[in-house]
Amino acid sequence: MSSRSLKMLGGAVSLTAMILLSGCATEGNESLKNETVTSIDQKIQDGVTTKAQIRAQFGDPRESSFTDSGHEQWRYSFTNASSDAANFIPLYGDLHQGTHGTEKTLTVLFNGDVVWHHTMNASTVKTGSGVF
Repeated sequence: MSSRSLKMLGGAVSLTAMILLSGCATEGNESLKNETVTSIDQKIQDGVTTKAQIRAQFGDPRESSFTDSGHEQWRYSFTNASSDAANFIPLYGDLHQGTHGTEKTLTVLFNGDVVWHHTMNASTVKTGSGVF
């Protein structure tokens, strides 16, 4: 293989690696990654599921607090975001950076050691920064 072919191959490999590594980011509780409202409703039953079962299934909550009525509230979240294609356009990408993806949030309210109510939300998220 000639040195020119090796340089071209090296450039192609570097470009491919850069795109694959910089295009996607996840943050939060990985156990929510493939969950849906339906799958969560099958796993959590209000008035039946316990704190210990929630902790075993999803781990420690990202946030915990108490409501005004004294119920403990646990919150889990997971975000999966990808870079906008425009980020890679020369000059434009230097002036504007953006991402798009999905954020999932599971909120569980307890009455003592048993789930009182729960809800799962999935929202589209978009971020942007830069000059425009």
